[in-house]
Amino acid sequence: MANTASKKALRHGGVTVALTVLVVLAIILLNASVTALAMRYGWFVNMNPTLLYPVTDTCFDYLDAYVIPDATEDIRIIFCDEEENIRKDVTQSYVLNTAEELAAHYPDTVTIEYLNVWENPKTARAWGVKASTSVVVASGDAHRVCTLRDFFLFPVGDTANPVAYTGEKRFAVAMKAVVSPDAPVAYFTMNHGEAMEDYSLLYAVTDAGYMVNYLDALNFDIPEDCGLLVSYNPARDFATVDGVSGVSEIDKLDAYLQKGGKFMCFVSADTFAAGGFAHLEGYLSEWGVTFEHEPGAEGVEECFSIRDTAHSLTTDGYTLVGSIPSAGQGSEIMADLNGTLRIANATAITVAEGFSAANGDYVNGSRTLTPLLRSHAGAEAWAGGRPVDRTAEGYNLVTLTRDASTNASVLVCSSTAFATEATLQSGVYDNGPFLLTAMEAMGKEEVPISLKGQPFSDDTIHILTTAMARNITIALVAVPVFVVTVIGLIVLVRRKFA
Repeated sequence: MANTASKKALRHGGVTVALTVLVVLAIILLNASVTALAMRYGWFVNMNPTLLYPVTDTCFDYLDAYVIPDATEDIRIIFCDEEENIRKDVTQSYVLNTAEELAAHYPDTVTIEYLNVWENPKTARAWGVKASTSVVVASGDAHRVCTLRDFFLFPVGDTANPVAYTGEKRFAVAMKAVVSPDAPVAYFTMNHGEAMEDYSLLYAVTDAGYMVNYLDALNFDIPEDCGLLVSYNPARDFATVDGVSGVSEIDKLDAYLQKGGKFMCFVSADTFAAGGFAHLEGYLSEWGVTFEHEPGAEGVEECFSIRDTAHSLTTDGYTLVGSIPSAGQGSEIMADLNGTLRIANATAITVAEGFSAANGDYVNGSRTLTPLLRSHAGAEAWAGGRPVDRTAEGYNLVTLTRDASTNASVLVCSSTAFATEATLQSGVYDNGPFLLTAMEAMGKEEVPISLKGQPFSDDTIHILTTAMARNITIALVAVPVFVVTVIGLIVLVRRKFA
Protein backbone atom coordinates (compact mmCIF):
# COMPACT_ATOMS: atom_id res chain seq x y z
CA MET A 1 0.00 0.00 0.00
CA ALA A 2 2.84 2.34 0.96
CA ASN A 3 4.68 1.49 -2.25
CA THR A 4 1.58 2.35 -4.34
CA ALA A 5 1.21 5.71 -2.56
CA SER A 6 4.88 6.44 -3.15
CA LYS A 7 4.56 5.72 -6.89
CA LYS A 8 1.44 7.87 -7.07
CA ALA A 9 3.23 10.80 -5.37
CA LEU A 10 6.23 10.36 -7.67
CA ARG A 11 4.01 10.33 -10.73
CA HIS A 12 2.18 13.48 -9.60
CA GLY A 13 5.47 15.17 -8.79
CA GLY A 14 6.84 14.32 -12.23
CA VAL A 15 3.77 15.74 -13.92
CA THR A 16 4.11 18.95 -11.87
CA VAL A 17 7.76 19.38 -12.85
CA ALA A 18 6.97 18.70 -16.51
CA LEU A 19 4.13 21.24 -16.52
CA THR A 20 6.37 23.84 -14.85
CA VAL A 21 9.10 23.33 -17.45
CA LEU A 22 6.57 23.53 -20.30
CA VAL A 23 5.07 26.78 -18.92
CA VAL A 24 8.52 28.36 -18.54
CA LEU A 25 9.49 27.32 -22.07
CA ALA A 26 6.22 28.65 -23.45
CA ILE A 27 6.78 32.02 -21.74
CA ILE A 28 10.34 32.22 -23.07
CA LEU A 29 9.20 31.30 -26.59
CA LEU A 30 6.33 33.83 -26.48
CA ASN A 31 8.65 36.57 -25.19
CA ALA A 32 11.21 35.86 -27.91
CA SER A 33 8.54 35.83 -30.62
CA VAL A 34 6.93 39.10 -29.50
CA THR A 35 10.35 40.76 -29.20
CA ALA A 36 11.32 39.67 -32.71
CA LEU A 37 8.02 40.90 -34.17
CA ALA A 38 8.27 44.21 -32.27
CA MET A 39 11.76 44.82 -33.63
CA ARG A 40 10.63 43.83 -37.14
CA TYR A 41 7.45 45.91 -37.30
CA GLY A 42 8.11 48.63 -34.73
CA TRP A 43 5.55 47.55 -32.15
CA PHE A 44 6.36 50.08 -29.42
CA VAL A 45 4.12 52.06 -27.10
CA ASN A 46 5.12 55.66 -26.32
CA MET A 47 4.88 55.97 -22.52
CA ASN A 48 4.91 59.78 -22.82
CA PRO A 49 2.45 60.14 -25.69
CA THR A 50 2.01 63.90 -25.97
CA LEU A 51 5.60 65.11 -25.58
CA LEU A 52 4.05 68.56 -25.28
CA TYR A 53 4.23 70.86 -22.30
CA PRO A 54 1.70 73.66 -22.78
CA VAL A 55 2.31 77.04 -21.19
CA THR A 56 0.56 77.14 -17.82
CA ASP A 57 -1.81 79.77 -16.51
CA THR A 58 0.81 80.50 -13.85
CA CYS A 59 3.23 81.64 -16.55
CA PHE A 60 0.60 83.75 -18.29
CA ASP A 61 -0.32 85.37 -14.96
CA TYR A 62 3.35 86.25 -14.36
CA LEU A 63 3.75 87.72 -17.84
CA ASP A 64 0.49 89.66 -17.52
CA ALA A 65 1.62 91.19 -14.23
CA TYR A 66 5.33 91.85 -14.74
CA VAL A 67 6.25 91.70 -18.44
CA ILE A 68 3.56 92.70 -20.91
CA PRO A 69 2.67 96.03 -19.20
CA ASP A 70 6.35 97.09 -19.43
CA ALA A 71 6.82 96.06 -23.07
CA THR A 72 7.07 99.32 -25.03
CA GLU A 73 8.32 97.46 -28.12
CA ASP A 74 7.75 94.01 -29.59
CA ILE A 75 9.35 91.08 -27.79
CA ARG A 76 11.14 89.09 -30.48
CA ILE A 77 11.91 85.40 -30.03
CA ILE A 78 14.62 84.62 -32.57
CA PHE A 79 15.66 81.06 -33.39
CA CYS A 80 19.17 80.88 -34.78
CA ASP A 81 18.48 78.42 -37.60
CA GLU A 82 16.03 77.75 -40.41
CA GLU A 83 12.49 76.93 -39.31
CA GLU A 84 12.50 73.47 -40.91
CA ASN A 85 15.64 72.51 -38.99
CA ILE A 86 14.09 73.64 -35.71
CA ARG A 87 10.91 71.64 -36.32
CA LYS A 88 12.80 68.47 -37.30
CA ASP A 89 14.88 68.48 -34.13
CA VAL A 90 12.87 66.87 -31.30
CA THR A 91 14.59 68.79 -28.51
CA GLN A 92 14.34 72.20 -30.19
CA SER A 93 10.71 71.54 -31.08
CA TYR A 94 9.83 71.69 -27.37
CA VAL A 95 11.15 75.25 -27.26
CA LEU A 96 9.45 76.21 -30.51
CA ASN A 97 6.09 74.92 -29.27
CA THR A 98 6.37 77.10 -26.17
CA ALA A 99 7.37 80.13 -28.23
CA GLU A 100 4.41 79.62 -30.57
CA GLU A 101 2.00 79.44 -27.65
CA LEU A 102 3.38 82.69 -26.25
CA ALA A 103 3.11 84.38 -29.64
CA ALA A 104 -0.47 83.14 -30.07
CA HIS A 105 -1.43 84.38 -26.60
CA TYR A 106 0.21 87.81 -27.09
CA PRO A 107 -0.14 88.42 -30.85
CA ASP A 108 0.37 92.17 -30.49
CA THR A 109 3.55 91.85 -28.40
CA VAL A 110 5.42 88.59 -29.05
CA THR A 111 6.79 87.63 -32.46
CA ILE A 112 8.86 84.68 -33.71
CA GLU A 113 11.72 85.00 -36.19
CA TYR A 114 14.20 82.58 -37.77
CA LEU A 115 17.72 83.58 -38.67
CA ASN A 116 20.53 81.39 -39.96
CA VAL A 117 23.43 82.73 -37.93
CA TRP A 118 26.00 80.96 -40.06
CA GLU A 119 24.85 83.01 -43.03
CA ASN A 120 24.75 86.13 -40.84
CA PRO A 121 27.92 85.92 -38.73
CA LYS A 122 27.96 89.65 -38.02
CA THR A 123 24.58 89.44 -36.31
CA ALA A 124 25.65 86.32 -34.40
CA ARG A 125 28.76 88.09 -33.09
CA ALA A 126 26.73 91.14 -32.06
CA TRP A 127 24.38 88.97 -30.03
CA GLY A 128 27.08 86.69 -28.65
CA VAL A 129 25.48 83.62 -30.24
CA LYS A 130 27.82 80.65 -30.46
CA ALA A 131 25.48 77.89 -31.71
CA SER A 132 22.55 77.52 -34.08
CA THR A 133 20.60 75.92 -31.22
CA SER A 134 20.59 79.18 -29.25
CA VAL A 135 17.46 81.30 -28.87
CA VAL A 136 17.60 85.09 -28.63
CA VAL A 137 14.92 87.06 -26.81
CA ALA A 138 15.09 90.74 -27.77
CA SER A 139 13.17 93.95 -27.29
CA GLY A 140 14.53 97.25 -28.53
CA ASP A 141 18.25 97.38 -27.84
CA ALA A 142 18.11 94.77 -25.05
CA HIS A 143 18.54 91.07 -25.68
CA ARG A 144 19.23 87.82 -23.85
CA VAL A 145 20.78 84.70 -25.37
CA CYS A 146 19.50 81.35 -24.12
CA THR A 147 21.35 78.15 -24.95
CA LEU A 148 19.33 75.04 -25.66
CA ARG A 149 20.50 73.57 -22.38
CA ASP A 150 18.91 76.50 -20.50
CA PHE A 151 15.47 75.15 -21.35
CA PHE A 152 16.00 71.81 -19.61
CA LEU A 153 17.16 70.31 -16.33
CA PHE A 154 19.72 67.52 -16.49
CA PRO A 155 21.18 65.01 -14.05
CA VAL A 156 24.63 65.96 -12.77
CA GLY A 157 27.26 65.19 -15.39
CA ASP A 158 24.68 64.28 -18.05
CA THR A 159 23.86 66.76 -20.81
CA ALA A 160 22.04 64.30 -23.07
CA ASN A 161 19.13 63.02 -20.98
CA PRO A 162 17.01 65.82 -19.49
CA VAL A 163 14.76 65.13 -16.52
CA ALA A 164 12.54 68.21 -16.82
CA TYR A 165 11.53 70.95 -19.23
CA THR A 166 11.77 74.57 -18.05
CA GLY A 167 10.82 76.40 -21.24
CA GLU A 168 8.12 78.67 -19.88
CA LYS A 169 10.30 79.77 -16.98
CA ARG A 170 13.30 80.45 -19.22
CA PHE A 171 11.23 82.53 -21.63
CA ALA A 172 9.50 84.42 -18.79
CA VAL A 173 12.83 85.31 -17.16
CA ALA A 174 14.39 86.39 -20.47
CA MET A 175 11.34 88.43 -21.47
CA LYS A 176 11.30 90.16 -18.09
CA ALA A 177 15.00 90.99 -18.48
CA VAL A 178 14.67 92.60 -21.92
CA VAL A 179 11.70 94.77 -20.95
CA SER A 180 13.49 95.84 -17.76
CA PRO A 181 17.06 96.61 -18.91
CA ASP A 182 17.83 98.56 -15.74
CA ALA A 183 17.61 95.48 -13.52
CA PRO A 184 19.56 95.56 -10.22
CA VAL A 185 22.96 93.92 -10.16
CA ALA A 186 24.05 91.07 -7.92
CA TYR A 187 27.77 91.26 -7.14
CA PHE A 188 29.72 88.15 -6.16
CA THR A 189 32.80 88.80 -4.03
CA MET A 190 35.99 87.46 -5.59
CA ASN A 191 38.99 88.42 -3.44
CA HIS A 192 38.76 85.84 -0.62
CA GLY A 193 39.65 82.69 -2.56
CA GLU A 194 36.00 82.05 -3.46
CA ALA A 195 35.57 79.00 -5.67
CA MET A 196 32.37 77.72 -7.25
CA GLU A 197 31.94 74.14 -8.40
CA ASP A 198 29.62 75.37 -11.15
CA TYR A 199 27.52 78.38 -12.12
CA SER A 200 24.14 77.18 -10.86
CA LEU A 201 23.92 79.81 -8.12
CA LEU A 202 24.59 82.53 -10.70
CA TYR A 203 21.74 81.14 -12.81
CA ALA A 204 19.41 81.16 -9.79
CA VAL A 205 20.28 84.78 -9.04
CA THR A 206 19.69 85.65 -12.71
CA ASP A 207 16.31 83.90 -12.57
CA ALA A 208 15.40 86.17 -9.65
CA GLY A 209 15.83 89.18 -11.95
CA TYR A 210 19.38 90.32 -11.21
CA MET A 211 22.22 91.04 -13.57
CA VAL A 212 25.43 89.37 -12.37
CA ASN A 213 28.87 90.89 -11.88
CA TYR A 214 31.95 90.39 -9.69
CA LEU A 215 33.44 92.64 -7.04
CA ASP A 216 36.84 92.98 -5.44
CA ALA A 217 35.65 94.66 -2.25
CA LEU A 218 39.20 95.20 -1.01
CA ASN A 219 40.11 97.53 -3.86
CA PHE A 220 36.70 98.87 -4.86
CA ASP A 221 33.65 100.20 -3.06
CA ILE A 222 30.31 98.42 -3.26
CA PRO A 223 28.60 100.04 -6.30
CA GLU A 224 25.41 102.05 -5.96
CA ASP A 225 23.54 99.70 -8.31
CA CYS A 226 24.25 96.68 -6.07
CA GLY A 227 20.91 95.07 -5.29
CA LEU A 228 22.47 91.95 -3.77
CA LEU A 229 25.97 91.11 -2.50
CA VAL A 230 26.91 87.42 -2.44
CA SER A 231 29.88 85.77 -0.76
CA TYR A 232 30.11 82.11 -1.72
CA ASN A 233 32.58 79.80 -0.01
CA PRO A 234 35.26 82.32 1.01
CA ALA A 235 38.62 80.79 1.89
CA ARG A 236 39.99 83.91 3.59
CA ASP A 237 38.55 86.36 6.08
CA PHE A 238 37.21 89.79 5.20
CA ALA A 239 39.77 92.54 5.80
CA THR A 240 39.61 95.16 8.53
CA VAL A 241 41.87 98.09 9.25
CA ASP A 242 44.93 96.67 11.00
CA GLY A 243 48.70 96.60 10.72
CA VAL A 244 48.46 94.80 7.37
CA SER A 245 45.48 96.39 5.64
CA GLY A 246 44.39 100.01 5.67
CA VAL A 247 41.03 99.11 4.13
CA SER A 248 38.10 97.56 5.93
CA GLU A 249 35.78 95.39 3.89
CA ILE A 250 33.68 94.96 7.02
CA ASP A 251 33.13 98.72 7.19
CA LYS A 252 32.13 98.74 3.50
CA LEU A 253 29.71 95.88 4.08
CA ASP A 254 28.23 97.58 7.12
CA ALA A 255 27.79 100.90 5.27
CA TYR A 256 26.09 99.03 2.40
CA LEU A 257 23.66 97.30 4.76
CA GLN A 258 22.96 100.51 6.65
CA LYS A 259 21.53 101.82 3.37
CA GLY A 260 19.17 98.84 3.05
CA GLY A 261 21.48 96.42 1.23
CA LYS A 262 21.04 92.67 0.86
CA PHE A 263 23.82 90.20 1.71
CA MET A 264 23.94 86.43 1.16
CA CYS A 265 26.76 84.35 2.64
CA PHE A 266 27.33 80.65 1.85
CA VAL A 267 29.77 78.77 4.08
CA SER A 268 30.19 75.12 5.11
CA ALA A 269 31.88 72.94 7.67
CA ASP A 270 34.99 73.02 5.46
CA THR A 271 35.04 76.81 5.05
CA PHE A 272 36.38 77.38 8.52
CA ALA A 273 39.06 74.75 8.16
CA ALA A 274 40.82 77.14 5.78
CA GLY A 275 41.78 79.49 8.58
CA GLY A 276 40.43 82.11 10.96
CA PHE A 277 37.34 84.11 10.12
CA ALA A 278 37.21 86.30 13.17
CA HIS A 279 36.25 89.44 11.24
CA LEU A 280 33.40 87.91 9.20
CA GLU A 281 32.11 85.83 12.10
CA GLY A 282 32.28 88.82 14.40
CA TYR A 283 30.26 90.94 12.02
CA LEU A 284 27.66 88.23 11.35
CA SER A 285 27.16 87.89 15.10
CA GLU A 286 25.74 91.43 15.02
CA TRP A 287 23.05 89.96 12.77
CA GLY A 288 22.43 87.09 15.17
CA VAL A 289 24.58 84.45 13.44
CA THR A 290 27.39 82.54 15.15
CA PHE A 291 29.09 79.23 14.39
CA GLU A 292 29.97 76.66 17.03
CA HIS A 293 33.60 75.50 17.23
CA GLU A 294 35.06 72.54 19.06
CA PRO A 295 38.70 71.47 19.54
CA GLY A 296 39.40 68.48 17.32
CA ALA A 297 41.57 65.47 18.05
CA GLU A 298 44.76 67.56 17.67
CA GLY A 299 43.41 70.54 19.59
CA VAL A 300 42.64 72.57 16.44
CA GLU A 301 39.36 74.49 16.52
CA GLU A 302 36.94 72.93 14.06
CA CYS A 303 33.45 73.91 13.08
CA PHE A 304 30.52 71.59 13.70
CA SER A 305 29.53 69.19 10.91
CA ILE A 306 25.89 68.16 11.16
CA ARG A 307 25.16 64.44 10.84
CA ASP A 308 21.81 62.66 10.86
CA THR A 309 21.76 59.02 9.76
CA ALA A 310 17.96 58.82 10.06
CA HIS A 311 17.30 61.73 7.67
CA SER A 312 20.17 61.45 5.23
CA LEU A 313 20.40 60.77 1.51
CA THR A 314 23.79 59.09 1.91
CA THR A 315 25.04 56.33 4.18
CA ASP A 316 27.55 58.56 5.98
CA GLY A 317 24.73 60.77 7.32
CA TYR A 318 26.17 64.12 6.17
CA THR A 319 23.85 64.74 3.19
CA LEU A 320 20.72 65.79 5.00
CA VAL A 321 17.08 66.29 4.16
CA GLY A 322 16.33 69.72 5.59
CA SER A 323 13.20 70.62 7.52
CA ILE A 324 11.13 73.81 7.20
CA PRO A 325 10.46 75.28 10.69
CA SER A 326 6.98 74.68 12.06
CA ALA A 327 6.83 78.07 13.82
CA GLY A 328 7.96 81.64 13.26
CA GLN A 329 8.15 83.70 10.08
CA GLY A 330 10.23 80.99 8.40
CA SER A 331 7.24 78.64 8.36
CA GLU A 332 5.18 81.37 6.66
CA ILE A 333 7.87 82.35 4.16
CA MET A 334 8.43 78.76 3.05
CA ALA A 335 4.81 77.62 3.39
CA ASP A 336 4.44 76.82 -0.33
CA LEU A 337 7.47 74.53 -0.47
CA ASN A 338 6.59 70.86 -0.07
CA GLY A 339 9.45 69.17 -1.91
CA THR A 340 12.73 67.74 -0.64
CA LEU A 341 15.53 70.12 0.38
CA ARG A 342 19.03 68.66 0.10
CA ILE A 343 21.83 70.13 2.20
CA ALA A 344 25.25 68.50 2.51
CA ASN A 345 28.39 69.10 4.57
CA ALA A 346 26.55 71.69 6.65
CA THR A 347 27.70 73.39 9.80
CA ALA A 348 25.38 74.71 12.52
CA ILE A 349 24.14 78.28 12.92
CA THR A 350 23.70 79.27 16.56
CA VAL A 351 21.76 82.36 17.54
CA ALA A 352 24.09 85.02 18.95
CA GLU A 353 23.83 86.46 22.44
CA GLY A 354 21.48 89.41 22.72
CA PHE A 355 18.80 87.87 20.50
CA SER A 356 15.77 86.68 22.45
CA ALA A 357 13.38 83.93 21.34
CA ALA A 358 9.99 85.19 20.16
CA ASN A 359 7.46 82.75 18.69
CA GLY A 360 9.99 80.80 16.64
CA ASP A 361 12.10 83.84 15.74
CA TYR A 362 14.83 85.73 17.60
CA VAL A 363 14.74 89.49 18.15
CA ASN A 364 17.32 92.09 19.09
CA GLY A 365 16.13 95.67 18.73
CA SER A 366 15.06 96.28 15.13
CA ARG A 367 16.64 93.05 13.90
CA THR A 368 14.79 89.75 13.68
CA LEU A 369 16.53 86.45 12.90
CA THR A 370 14.30 83.85 11.29
CA PRO A 371 15.36 80.22 10.77
CA LEU A 372 14.39 79.18 7.22
CA LEU A 373 15.79 75.65 7.26
CA ARG A 374 16.69 73.31 10.08
CA SER A 375 17.90 69.78 10.54
CA HIS A 376 15.46 67.21 11.88
CA ALA A 377 15.29 66.58 15.60
CA GLY A 378 17.97 64.24 16.90
CA ALA A 379 20.74 65.35 14.54
CA GLU A 380 24.31 65.25 15.86
CA ALA A 381 27.22 67.66 15.56
CA TRP A 382 30.61 66.15 14.80
CA ALA A 383 34.06 67.75 14.95
CA GLY A 384 37.45 66.15 14.47
CA GLY A 385 35.83 62.82 13.60
CA ARG A 386 33.86 62.49 16.84
CA PRO A 387 30.39 63.48 18.07
CA VAL A 388 30.49 66.64 20.18
CA ASP A 389 26.87 67.76 20.50
CA ARG A 390 23.26 66.70 19.99
CA THR A 391 20.03 68.68 20.06
CA ALA A 392 16.45 67.52 20.45
CA GLU A 393 15.15 70.47 18.41
CA GLY A 394 17.52 70.29 15.45
CA TYR A 395 20.16 72.75 14.22
CA ASN A 396 19.66 75.95 12.23
CA LEU A 397 21.03 75.49 8.70
CA VAL A 398 19.76 78.58 6.85
CA THR A 399 18.75 81.83 8.56
CA LEU A 400 17.46 85.21 7.44
CA THR A 401 17.96 88.37 9.51
CA ARG A 402 16.01 91.50 8.60
CA ASP A 403 16.42 94.99 10.01
CA ALA A 404 13.10 96.84 10.21
CA SER A 405 14.77 100.25 10.53
CA THR A 406 16.98 100.04 7.42
CA ASN A 407 15.16 97.33 5.42
CA ALA A 408 18.48 95.47 5.13
CA SER A 409 18.64 91.66 4.99
CA VAL A 410 21.35 89.10 5.69
CA LEU A 411 20.90 85.47 4.65
CA VAL A 412 23.40 82.88 5.86
CA CYS A 413 23.47 79.33 4.48
CA SER A 414 25.61 76.81 6.35
CA SER A 415 26.28 74.68 3.27
CA THR A 416 27.91 75.60 -0.03
CA ALA A 417 26.60 72.32 -1.48
CA PHE A 418 23.07 73.68 -1.02
CA ALA A 419 23.58 75.90 -4.09
CA THR A 420 25.30 73.63 -6.60
CA GLU A 421 24.23 71.90 -9.80
CA ALA A 422 23.43 68.70 -7.92
CA THR A 423 20.62 70.48 -6.06
CA LEU A 424 19.59 73.45 -8.19
CA GLN A 425 19.57 71.74 -11.60
CA SER A 426 18.48 68.21 -10.69
CA GLY A 427 14.74 68.59 -11.22
CA VAL A 428 14.28 66.56 -8.01
CA TYR A 429 14.96 68.95 -5.14
CA ASP A 430 13.28 72.20 -4.12
CA ASN A 431 16.54 74.06 -3.41
CA GLY A 432 16.03 76.36 -6.39
CA PRO A 433 12.52 77.49 -5.37
CA PHE A 434 13.83 77.81 -1.80
CA LEU A 435 16.50 80.33 -2.85
CA LEU A 436 14.05 82.27 -5.04
CA THR A 437 11.60 82.42 -2.13
CA ALA A 438 14.39 83.59 0.19
CA MET A 439 15.40 86.35 -2.24
CA GLU A 440 11.79 87.48 -2.42
CA ALA A 441 11.68 87.57 1.40
CA MET A 442 14.83 89.72 1.31
CA GLY A 443 12.92 92.31 -0.70
CA LYS A 444 13.34 91.28 -4.35
CA GLU A 445 10.06 91.79 -6.16
CA GLU A 446 8.75 89.95 -9.20
CA VAL A 447 10.61 86.70 -8.49
CA PRO A 448 9.23 83.84 -10.64
CA ILE A 449 8.97 81.40 -7.74
CA SER A 450 5.92 79.54 -9.03
CA LEU A 451 7.42 78.79 -12.47
CA LYS A 452 8.91 75.34 -12.05
CA GLY A 453 10.22 72.66 -14.35
CA GLN A 454 7.82 70.13 -15.82
CA PRO A 455 9.35 66.69 -15.19
CA PHE A 456 9.65 64.05 -17.89
CA SER A 457 9.38 61.27 -15.31
CA ASP A 458 9.00 60.58 -11.60
CA ASP A 459 12.37 60.79 -9.82
CA THR A 460 11.13 60.27 -6.26
CA ILE A 461 13.32 57.19 -5.81
CA HIS A 462 16.32 59.55 -5.72
CA ILE A 463 15.12 61.28 -2.56
CA LEU A 464 14.82 58.27 -0.28
CA THR A 465 16.47 58.90 3.05
CA THR A 466 18.69 56.28 4.64
CA ALA A 467 15.99 55.37 7.14
CA MET A 468 13.35 55.03 4.41
CA ALA A 469 15.64 52.85 2.29
CA ARG A 470 16.38 50.65 5.29
CA ASN A 471 12.69 50.18 6.07
CA ILE A 472 11.89 49.36 2.44
CA THR A 473 14.72 46.84 2.32
CA ILE A 474 13.49 45.15 5.48
CA ALA A 475 9.95 45.03 4.10
CA LEU A 476 11.06 43.56 0.76
CA VAL A 477 13.02 40.86 2.56
CA ALA A 478 10.63 40.10 5.39
CA VAL A 479 7.28 40.13 3.57
CA PRO A 480 8.11 37.46 0.94
CA VAL A 481 9.67 35.24 3.63
CA PHE A 482 6.58 35.63 5.80
CA VAL A 483 4.20 34.88 2.92
CA VAL A 484 6.17 31.80 1.81
CA THR A 485 6.35 30.53 5.41
CA VAL A 486 2.60 30.89 5.94
CA ILE A 487 1.81 29.15 2.64
CA GLY A 488 4.25 26.37 3.49
CA LEU A 489 2.66 25.81 6.90
CA ILE A 490 -0.81 25.68 5.34
CA VAL A 491 0.33 23.13 2.75
CA LEU A 492 2.01 20.99 5.40
CA VAL A 493 -1.04 21.00 7.65
CA ARG A 494 -3.40 20.18 4.78
CA ARG A 495 -1.17 17.33 3.55
CA LYS A 496 -0.90 15.91 7.03
CA PHE A 497 -4.65 15.75 7.57
CA ALA A 498 -5.65 14.98 3.96
